[in-house]
Amino acid sequence: MQNSKLFYLFQSIRGDDIRRLRRFLHSPYFNSREDVVRLFEYLHANEAEGALLTKEAVFAHLFPGTTYDDGRMNAVMHFLFKLLKQFVVQREFELESSQPYLTRALRKRKLPRLFESASKKWKKQLDKAQVRNAGYHFQQYQYQLEKYEYDHRQRRSGRMNLEEITEALTTYYIADLLRHSCTILTAQKVSQEAYEPVLLQGILTHLDRTEKELPPAVVVYRYAYLALSNPKEKTYFSKLLLHIEAHWQQFSPAEARDLYLLAVNYCIQRLNQGEKPYIRQALQLYQKALQRSLLVEEGVLSKFTYNNILMLAIGLQEWEWAKQFLEDYRHALPDLERDNLYRYNLAILYFRQGAYARAMELLRRVTFSDVLYNLNARTMLLRTYYELEEYDALFALLDSFEVYIRRQKGMGYHRSHYQALLQFTRRLLHLPEGDKGGRAQLKADIQAAPATAERGWLLSKLD
Repeated sequence: MQNSKLFYLFQSIRGDDIRRLRRFLHSPYFNSREDVVRLFEYLHANEAEGALLTKEAVFAHLFPGTTYDDGRMNAVMHFLFKLLKQFVVQREFELESSQPYLTRALRKRKLPRLFESASKKWKKQLDKAQVRNAGYHFQQYQYQLEKYEYDHRQRRSGRMNLEEITEALTTYYIADLLRHSCTILTAQKVSQEAYEPVLLQGILTHLDRTEKELPPAVVVYRYAYLALSNPKEKTYFSKLLLHIEAHWQQFSPAEARDLYLLAVNYCIQRLNQGEKPYIRQALQLYQKALQRSLLVEEGVLSKFTYNNILMLAIGLQEWEWAKQFLEDYRHALPDLERDNLYRYNLAILYFRQGAYARAMELLRRVTFSDVLYNLNARTMLLRTYYELEEYDALFALLDSFEVYIRRQKGMGYHRSHYQALLQFTRRLLHLPEGDKGGRAQLKADIQAAPATAERGWLLSKLD
């Protein structure tokens, strides 16, 4: 039962949706089986039982005094699973405007008076809409299409809204293509895979030549794409920032957040080219997004964003602001990792300030299942032990670190990087005092190594 698709989907339904689901299952329009309702109630009451929630135990509750019948049990599970899928579809539908569906239904039923009333209401909703992203233009296309389907059946002559249909559809397509093209540029930095969006270059050329004022859904992503694909041309980035500032409220909070992150990604590109002023620009973008409540989604701040913001603040030596940020957003970290993530990031802050003892105390209380976090935490602890001359602890850490690397699968290039760090650290520790030749040889070997984690730190210990 615990590993069934039914239980997997059921576990995702929480809070008010449980009450809605109960009403849904009791509605004879959707369900007429009492055993399905009983199965729902039993799962809701005993969900925490987990592995103890066997099909046999559930069957005994649903059909007391009856010999277990696997086929009958599977049938009840099937019907409830089917209704759960129907319920989540219904909930998604309820989150959208019903006006397009109502207007289309009235047209198909040939009810012109009701259709015209619904169509006017739909038009007012579109005119008043604050969000004007690609989805808005798709709704405009749907509205114009319904209007045309109605008008050309009512009359055979006169102007039809064909231009409005194609304009709304074109705007939607261009806006969404540019949005996805920005995502592609970001993905290519990680995967190195080649993507070639169809018609993109033709659309960019068209936008260069058009004299029309471009809607926000197009203009923002146009400059985002141009900035990311031409990072040396700073004018594009400047215009992107201007348009984000002017139009961010015309996007949903999630999409506005993505726009800020696209701008941050541009800053990261420039930082990777050695342009340090972009540290402050990236931090300011994050700060503005925080002020506008765009980075915390459903009460949760991404652990990666939490760390990225901290590292930028550290890069600017904004120590007090960084500490306050860690405290202010500690509560917004994912529940299961909150304490670990907080201690880990606070340890980074202390470590970068040179407060090694405080960092060490925190790092000893950090445990991560994520490999990269584990590697970073162990590396900080390694450097901390070295700086505090805690050599017994350092040798013990080197041994456990080596075992950890050996046991991990799927580390890729990280394995050789960190194995080199451990090897060179051991050699550093075993260098006799005053052995200038040995130090020079070790420095040359570190410099010649193809890839080594913490290369700069190792070399600084040999200067």
